Amino acid sequence: MKAAFLAGLLATVVVLTPTKGLAQNATKMARVGILSGASLSTPANARFREAFVAVLRELGWEEGRNLMVEARATEGRAERYGELAAELVALKVDVAVASGSQGTQAFKENTSTIPVVMLDASHPVEAGFVASLARPGGNITGVTSQMDEVNVKAIELLRDVQPGIKRVGVLFTPSNAGSALTVKHSIEQIPLRVGLSLVPLPIETVADIDTTFSIIDREGLRALHVHPTPVINTNRIRIAALLIERRLATATAFNTLVRDGILMSYGPDQLESWRGAAAYVDRILRGAKPADLPVQQPTKFLLTINLKTAKAIGIEITPELLARADEVIE
Repeated sequence: MKAAFLAGLLATVVVLTPTKGLAQNATKMARVGILSGASLSTPANARFREAFVAVLRELGWEEGRNLMVEARATEGRAERYGELAAELVALKVDVAVASGSQGTQAFKENTSTIPVVMLDASHPVEAGFVASLARPGGNITGVTSQMDEVNVKAIELLRDVQPGIKRVGVLFTPSNAGSALTVKHSIEQIPLRVGLSLVPLPIETVADIDTTFSIIDREGLRALHVHPTPVINTNRIRIAALLIERRLATATAFNTLVRDGILMSYGPDQLESWRGAAAYVDRILRGAKPADLPVQQPTKFLLTINLKTAKAIGIEITPELLARADEVIE
């Protein structure tokens, strides 16, 4: 079922007169550029692209007829964001879609005129992407991920499954504005709200993984919160294996990582984020301005638990927690 925010977006799509927007000409090809951290053609991520184009199809935009989708992925290499954003801008796409804070930042640095629809970007106001959620004010709008509250709940889950912990490590990416801001806010809020201290563990590139795990070993950490940044997501199988080897309880925001070994996730439904982004793309193609489209916050959140990982690290998930889960991986 589509989340309420998507239903609201679809319900308020303005049907413009034939003289406005690309929709004025059924044969006019709309070009949409997507910049993501991981390829949307992989089995783990293809469902996001499928959800995106399915909504656009419902709204009258069909690939090969009046829609062309240009997708680019950095494959976890932060240095490629600027290059690929510039490439899509040079193609003069009608709308750019940015997955995550790094993609949004790259488009912000490369264009002030092409409309940008962001998704899964946390703290868009603090990062300078929009003036406010209600009034974006520039060429960027879209869907934010509301990570502050999500992260509090995820760390509460870690405390519940690993009683007695005093500290939680946080795997994050400093160059990712959303990830860095989340760590800053978490350090300020988590000790007061949850009673645990945090140990920041930066992973900027693949080369940082071994160094970071040396810190985890030295600090004797028993639980980790994992930020789903592009470099971490791209290397999630290796990272999950190293965490399981150390029998660490882990939580994250996106269930993509849980499918590959992270213990559990609590966060917004990513499929709904992609569907919401598609609804915004439709409105912009029909003439709406990003500055006038309020940034949407998620209304549907998912709890996913990997029982195979729980068994491997020696943690018993209570029946009460299992009953709350939207998905259990066995």
